[in-house]
Amino acid sequence: MSLRARLALVIALLAFLPNLVLALTLGLVGEGPWLPLVLWLLLIALVSGAVGYILARSLLRPLEELTRALAYLSVREGPVNELRLPAPKEPPPMEIALLRARFGELLQRLQRLLEAREAFYGALAHDLKTPLVSAIRALEYLERADHLGREKRVELLLALRRELTQAHLLVENLLALSRLEARTPQRETLNLRALAEDLLLRYREEGRRRGLALTVEGAGLARGERLLLERALANLLDNALRHAKTQVRIRVEEGALQVEDDGEGLPLPLEALAQPFRQGGPNRGSAGLGLYTAKRVAEAHGGRLLTCKGPLGGACLRLELPSAKEL
Repeated sequence: MSLRARLALVIALLAFLPNLVLALTLGLVGEGPWLPLVLWLLLIALVSGAVGYILARSLLRPLEELTRALAYLSVREGPVNELRLPAPKEPPPMEIALLRARFGELLQRLQRLLEAREAFYGALAHDLKTPLVSAIRALEYLERADHLGREKRVELLLALRRELTQAHLLVENLLALSRLEARTPQRETLNLRALAEDLLLRYREEGRRRGLALTVEGAGLARGERLLLERALANLLDNALRHAKTQVRIRVEEGALQVEDDGEGLPLPLEALAQPFRQGGPNRGSAGLGLYTAKRVAEAHGGRLLTCKGPLGGACLRLELPSAKEL
């Protein structure tokens, strides 16, 4: 049954029931005649139904107008930032006006989110294009440069590797963010020490090339999705490797991973560094997505990413997660 039918029925019953009680009372007291009373009750029922229908239609008219306005928005084509609720034909009641205002605020929020996403992917495409174009140009040069010696060729290949690695990091972080938007993390009990040691094996060669000592200490468990936590820790390690002078250390605790180095420290507050595509300059790293992705992974697991003070004196970032004992 529709809301209009229910409202009309309630109004009709409120109008009809007192007359029914009065008619029955008079009929019983007077002991008839019953035919005029029955005819009177039928007339009252028809009038009550008509009044109920008219009042229900009048009361629901502002709500029906709002429904038509929302239906108009759903079929209208054009840019999202131009969508607006049509103005009401007559001043709506206070409750409907408040509902229209809330819909308007929701529409504005949706527009801001879409604009931010468009800017995000636009900046991502630009930053992804830069290393790929550089790699293509380096390959074209190597294809023609028969005169290059081994030293110069190795130097160009290393530059090419750095550009492709940067593009790979962009894609990895984008996939992690997409996974976070699509579903909640699949939690399992993880050995954080084993996770850190496995990841350090991948960075051992890079650390050796840069003359850095990579170490891990401590032990602990946590609940989370392994692939996402590996991506977050890899981003923290990548950030530490870029700025460390001689060493990078991972400290493992119950429900926490702490990455520190002996570099100059964070150039900006974490709140600024964890905003993608906004840092600029050499501090940008993998398009600024590294710390942002690590922060989102931590929050999706019910944890947080924060700065800390480590004995090495450089940057120190702590990834806190729900421990296995808490769940």
